[in-house]
Amino acid sequence: MAIHLPNVGIGFPTVGTGPFVFGGGKVCRVAKPLPRYWRDRIPAMFGSYFWHGFSRPHEELWTWEDGITPDGSARPIVAIWPRGRGKSTTAETIAADLGVRKARRYVMYVSGTQDQADKHVQTIARMLELDSVATYAPEIGKPKVSSNGNRQWNRQILSTATGYTVESIGLNKAVRGQKIDWARPDLIVFDDVDERHDSALTTRKKEEIITSSILPAGASNCAVLFAQNLIHADSIAARLARKPGTEQAADYLMDRIISGPFPAVDGLEYELQQRGDLYAWAITAGTSLWNGFDLDVCEAELNRDGPTSYLLESQHEVDADSDNALMSGDDFDRTRVLIAPDLDRVAVAVDPPGGATECGIVAGGKARIGNDWHGYTLEDATMAAGVKPEAWALAVLQCYYRHKADVIFVERNYGGDMVSSTIRQTKWLDADGAVLVDGSKVHIQEVTATRGKAIRAEPVATVFQQGRGHHVGHFPALEKEWRKWEPGQSSPNRLDAETWLYTGLELLDKPRQASTWGSKRQ
Repeated sequence: MAIHLPNVGIGFPTVGTGPFVFGGGKVCRVAKPLPRYWRDRIPAMFGSYFWHGFSRPHEELWTWEDGITPDGSARPIVAIWPRGRGKSTTAETIAADLGVRKARRYVMYVSGTQDQADKHVQTIARMLELDSVATYAPEIGKPKVSSNGNRQWNRQILSTATGYTVESIGLNKAVRGQKIDWARPDLIVFDDVDERHDSALTTRKKEEIITSSILPAGASNCAVLFAQNLIHADSIAARLARKPGTEQAADYLMDRIISGPFPAVDGLEYELQQRGDLYAWAITAGTSLWNGFDLDVCEAELNRDGPTSYLLESQHEVDADSDNALMSGDDFDRTRVLIAPDLDRVAVAVDPPGGATECGIVAGGKARIGNDWHGYTLEDATMAAGVKPEAWALAVLQCYYRHKADVIFVERNYGGDMVSSTIRQTKWLDADGAVLVDGSKVHIQEVTATRGKAIRAEPVATVFQQGRGHHVGHFPALEKEWRKWEPGQSSPNRLDAETWLYTGLELLDKPRQASTWGSKRQ
């Protein structure tokens, strides 16, 4: 862009070397050329807001923003990110950057409440006032002053000397046909519109405001950014994260780009470990998707927030219980313990893979509490689909060894002989070749299933509902199978393995008629 300055006898300055003093002592700052590419532009102006390198989800969103031109349109984008990974900071910076490069004129920044939206707009104002921004756009950080001298820069609306305007809107403030002077919003940002405890009615009311008041207020080339974590299964974010036309998907913003959901840790697995005199959650598998947040940082977050909150806020684990499932998330949360008592018997149960399915491996034990027997699930060691028999047999022996188990349960009717034979032919050796567990010497007991799968699983669910079944810690994949599986569907292997475990431990009888097998373990 050419810059024309008045000739006052001192020559024309070079762009980017100001400020300069002209006739009468007036200071004129000449802006540096604005970098075209976001990877250069954003660190140069807003680097103080970004402590870590950009990750793939950031790159997707910034590439979308870079494609917005002053007169062009853009497809709406829905970014589903976990808590603490820069969702709001990125949305605020996009609003600021589009003003700096004059790609947008008027922004509506929408949140669940007016107070939330006001705070976002105040942050954008501070961004525009940065010296690093003034280097490229000297006027963007100055407020517009009306003809009567009023400074148009307050909690709910900021209007810059360049005419760029950002307005905060809470979803408790409906707007219709919103415009300032001749302009309609050409960017609408939705940030933090869902709350964890929103009822179905609250969500419907919010969507009604969005679709009947806010979106229709936009200009014909209005760009829309929606940034949120899922919060709950029926949230606006969850509906927008579903592909248009699928069940329970949002029926507006139909041409949306869906970026995510991105969890904090892909393939997260964790367990409770004793560390000295304390217990802590340990991440045992998974990959962080975010620069600056290695697994040690994620593990610290898990221990700070606890699994329930972490899975919800950071992992997007919001799947609702199926209507006809045998157990709900509440059943597990109500009976969950962090430490098992001294156990009278410990077992490992195996449900062999059928073709391309997983090999279910679940360990647990039982203890007498008062006059009743209680079951305690200690580990879900299930192997992925497609593993070879020697691999899952070795995993069974390792689980047996870790928990100092007394017995391995296998189901007689479906592959019991094959499972027993495979385990007996397997040995677990240490690094020096010494035998740690010899499969030919472990105690294997066959469990007989005389009834249909749904019927034999129901007594296990009853044990939990009676308060006699307990998960020691969290087993997300196993619990999800119980919460989602409905009788009549193909049954999952983790659920089957836990069914064999509780059946073999003889926990399915009436509470006061349980077996008194063996003596107290030493």
